[in-house]
Amino acid sequence: MYETAKKTQLLELNSEIRKVIDAVAAISPVSPEKVSGWEDMCKMSESRLEDDLLRMAVVGTIKSGKSTFINSLFSGDYLKRGPGVITSIVTKVRASKNLKAKLYFKSWNEINTEIEQSLRIFFSAGMRTRSEPFDIRDAEDRSWLRSALESLESKHLVTNDTRNMDHVLLGAYLTGYPDVKEIVSEEDRTVVYENDKFALHRDYVGSEHLSAYLNDIKLEIDTDSLEPNIEIADCQGSDSPNPLHLAMIQDYLQRADLVVYIISSRTGLRQADIRFLSMIKNISGMNHVLFVVNSDFNEHSSIKDLQRVAGKIREELEMIVSEPSIYVFSSLFSLFSSSKETLAERDLMRLNQWEMDEALISFSNNEEKRFQRDFRQMITEQRYAILLKSQLHLLNFLTSDIENWLNINREVLTTDQADAAGVLDKIEKQQQQTDQLRSMIKTTLDGSVMQLKKETRSQVDKFFDIRYGDSVPGIIEYVQGYHFGYEQTRQLLEKGDFSDALSAVFQAFKRDLDRYVAENVNPVLISFIKKKEDEIARYFENLSGPYSKKIMEYREGDFQPEKENLHVDLDTIKKKQGLSVPSAAATLDYTGTLKTEAFMKLGWYRFAGAVKKMFKKDITPANRDLPALKAGIRRMKKETETSLIFHFKNYRENIKFQ
Repeated sequence: MYETAKKTQLLELNSEIRKVIDAVAAISPVSPEKVSGWEDMCKMSESRLEDDLLRMAVVGTIKSGKSTFINSLFSGDYLKRGPGVITSIVTKVRASKNLKAKLYFKSWNEINTEIEQSLRIFFSAGMRTRSEPFDIRDAEDRSWLRSALESLESKHLVTNDTRNMDHVLLGAYLTGYPDVKEIVSEEDRTVVYENDKFALHRDYVGSEHLSAYLNDIKLEIDTDSLEPNIEIADCQGSDSPNPLHLAMIQDYLQRADLVVYIISSRTGLRQADIRFLSMIKNISGMNHVLFVVNSDFNEHSSIKDLQRVAGKIREELEMIVSEPSIYVFSSLFSLFSSSKETLAERDLMRLNQWEMDEALISFSNNEEKRFQRDFRQMITEQRYAILLKSQLHLLNFLTSDIENWLNINREVLTTDQADAAGVLDKIEKQQQQTDQLRSMIKTTLDGSVMQLKKETRSQVDKFFDIRYGDSVPGIIEYVQGYHFGYEQTRQLLEKGDFSDALSAVFQAFKRDLDRYVAENVNPVLISFIKKKEDEIARYFENLSGPYSKKIMEYREGDFQPEKENLHVDLDTIKKKQGLSVPSAAATLDYTGTLKTEAFMKLGWYRFAGAVKKMFKKDITPANRDLPALKAGIRRMKKETETSLIFHFKNYRENIKFQ
């Protein structure tokens, strides 16, 4: 609250300064450029202060209790607890004066494009006879898709013990169409559910066939428990079988100021947790991560058992994080305790049973209070200290400039003609010196920027080098060395289902490659870009030092910026210039060229098999078609390698341009 009050004072000060600028412009012939410069500085400061948003990502594996934890923060059952892993949305929640859910729907074009991609990957060649692009609004296309999905055997629906995501997506779009056909439009559309209709958003978050139609969802909750300038993101499970979910979490983590990592006391720290924590460390470091061991009271016979599990989790975390901040409490107990009046009878019985163990409840409550204390400190003092310092620096510089201008004009107006002439002569000489200094600074900066661009582009080229870079060679090596289990496709080949076998192999390949990119490439890319941004900021901060001191030789007053170099606010600069990091997701298409070549080879091998049969050389369908399948896979890997190289060349050039 203290830092929020300081922020309010700065906004009020900024408003008063703008009034002074307006008054000066009205009564004095001050140059338009000078007034415009002052106004721009005020606008920049005001925008940065008003738009400031603390972003907190709540992450963890599936079923660790992320949604329950967020509900406990807001003291109410607002988020649907326990959504399926199909949910491909980072749900963003903020405190507000109103209860409101904003659902951002995809356009028909975006939906049909996603369906087309899944169709090319999932179904065999020739299954769809229509040449027109798929349109889910067309009854004939929906009828065909329904029949095609129903015709699939169970072996196509599960890969490596996980549901096939393309099958899930297609089924979701088909099932959800009747419910959204009147909502979705040609353009992106936003639907708002307020007050008594707020709960309707849960139908989309917790339903596979409805969440597929959403691009984003934002919730506003009428509560005083948190400040309105804090956004809390309920992220998908880090071990979701869909690599795109992981990429979405990574995108949010790049912008997050704080991370709360939820670990279930029921499962402890798993391999998926360790892998994801290593990823977070590469992306943003571990300086602002709080760990919550979400305690399941039903799983622990005593407080000693819970402390034993927590101790083991701490030992394992210390292998990744130095002195991790760990808090052990039950989010579900906290949620139930804050909403006793509205609990269902079954939940009330569970709460009453838990309350009988006074030692366990006391321990959990104390841990939660400790978390709340440290959490509040992080979202106020530590977060706003940097922001307020930066804006105070800007406003101090602005007021000093205005004060200096006023002092000069006061001196001219309050002295006789001879003295005034001397003052004006002095000003003219200082102006000449300032112009010379400005010219020198511009020349130096122009040359420095050219050199910095050259060096940065060279470093980007080196990073993305196909043979010796830090990212692309690993992907190419992964593709080239990828091993296919041919024995798994023999049954399909024995039945003569060559196209099904080829499709099944590609699906497994695409899923594994997407996972590799998400886990091994994206974190390295994000870390590299962040490192380059930090180097650019430090470069200009160091460059500004000597010039700050020189400029102050022409100024008067107590303000002495030479003691501190210029603060480069990259977030504000990027926002003002519309700069953003391009997506690193390498989307693969199951191209028609790949299939055509594989089937041409299939025809040749089958012809050769028929000749051998004439000479009484027995050959099974699997042995006959396996060479064609292997040839198709070789072509598949070659096409994928070419596609990836092309993709990362484009990505590299985009990075250099930004």
